[in-house]
Amino acid sequence: MITQTRKLDGKTFLKIQPHGYARPIELPVIQSGNRDAANAWTWNGSEDKPTLRPSIKTDHGDGTMTHVWLNDGMCQHLADSTDGHAGKTLPLIQF
Repeated sequence: MITQTRKLDGKTFLKIQPHGYARPIELPVIQSGNRDAANAWTWNGSEDKPTLRPSIKTDHGDGTMTHVWLNDGMCQHLADSTDGHAGKTLPLIQF
């Protein structure tokens, strides 16, 4: 499986694992409405080929950072990523 969803307190969370992450992460997602007001990412609703907006940028706390656009299940690692994947487009990791 490349994604998993769960509901918590009326919110939907999407679990994914891009390359560069030691383990999956969960992000709050919405399919409609204002993402700023919801403090969430906009999600296309696909568990097989998810697309999220805005980008996902994570400081891993060990001196590395991952910054990706997630489009149709593919992570475009942006140039400012310091995890060794900058410039690469890679699929989500199965978990």
